[in-house]
Amino acid sequence: MTRGNSLGPKITTVEIYLENFDTELYEEIQRGTVLKYSDVKDPVVLWWTPFTGEPGTLRQCGDSWCYVTDDRQFFHDGLARAVLFYGSRLDLLDLPRPRDGPRLLWALLHEESPKNVPALCHEALLSLFNHSSTFSRHSDVPLTLQYLGGSELLATTKYVVATAEKDALLGELAPVLYIQSSCDAPSGRDSYVRELGRYIGVDSYGKCLQNKKLPENIANHSEGQDSEDFLNFMARYKFTLALENAVCEDYITEKLWRPLVVGSVPVYMGSPSVRDWLPNNESAILVSDFNSPRDLARHLLALNVDTAAYERHLQHKAGRVENRRLLSALDARPPGSDWGRYVQRLECLVCERLGPGGAGTRSVVGPRQYDCPEPRSPLTGRRDELAPWNQVWQAGRCEASLSRSIALHNRTVSREEYSERLLQLLQSGEC
Repeated sequence: MTRGNSLGPKITTVEIYLENFDTELYEEIQRGTVLKYSDVKDPVVLWWTPFTGEPGTLRQCGDSWCYVTDDRQFFHDGLARAVLFYGSRLDLLDLPRPRDGPRLLWALLHEESPKNVPALCHEALLSLFNHSSTFSRHSDVPLTLQYLGGSELLATTKYVVATAEKDALLGELAPVLYIQSSCDAPSGRDSYVRELGRYIGVDSYGKCLQNKKLPENIANHSEGQDSEDFLNFMARYKFTLALENAVCEDYITEKLWRPLVVGSVPVYMGSPSVRDWLPNNESAILVSDFNSPRDLARHLLALNVDTAAYERHLQHKAGRVENRRLLSALDARPPGSDWGRYVQRLECLVCERLGPGGAGTRSVVGPRQYDCPEPRSPLTGRRDELAPWNQVWQAGRCEASLSRSIALHNRTVSREEYSERLLQLLQSGEC
């Protein structure tokens, strides 16, 4: 049987192409037979941090074919040509060693901010990777718009509540909605909301700064904040605080898109370049445009009584999604744009670069692909070296340096030794 698109029915248990395999072996694959390592003839792309739950899979990517698996035996036998990592499951003491530069490609997939892996903020660790799929537009497979279903959602009027009706609800509701259950985030958003609430009414329903409770039908809904009930609930508010857990370039989550979809004006704090991705220039109110929470509150209160000015922020609901960069990026996304498509896009990018056309194409990941600077207070704009998240960020720098050294020098270190060396680096200020 020869390579091509004539492999017959879809292989349900193990999808793999074998060089010159015969019909009998193909039928064994169809029955779910576990294959021998020696049967694998294509380049192996290994997920070092398993999370897809898939068995070994043959993937055709352009003119290249690769076997994608999470079976580490392929690494230990020296058959893996690329190693992929999911950032949220990255264990810095479990990096493959040695870091074989010329032979092995490393790729990073991470859609989150560095809240759970602060070492990723630092070049010492990032530069171990050759390819990336992160929230940055500069990543090989950008995840910048991962939380936005499509441009049609920005224009839909399905959830929109008329401004006059929102005004009538102001006796029951505050002008501003805040709902957040991950408290004390690196961005310092809770401290900002606490100060903002001194000057304008804020209804806070999450665990953070809670002053109201969600209706039971919403609080207990299995779909949470993606439920129709919640979206209709949010739509009644004139403004929604859309505050990211970290300030990183291009790190934009559902906190922005959800209020845009339902027709509540987002008050946004997060990516410094968020304007590049808004439906139009007035689609959101940016915290960074105001000197203080008090100044922002004054602006929101003025909009609250000026219907024409308020509704200028809702022009996307009249079909004015004018941002060409946004529309082009949405068109360029993997078909379907679900999480699995992004994963497969990264696997294929790596596979193609292992193939004849890529010739082992190499690059180095750096801060441009994961730009998360040291946290600053949203109230003062200054660094606070004694603040917990600033200390975590600095500790991440030491972790990145230490983990890089271990990987490059093929060292075996126990967790106790790692912790001891990390403490020494922190105390000495070497990193």
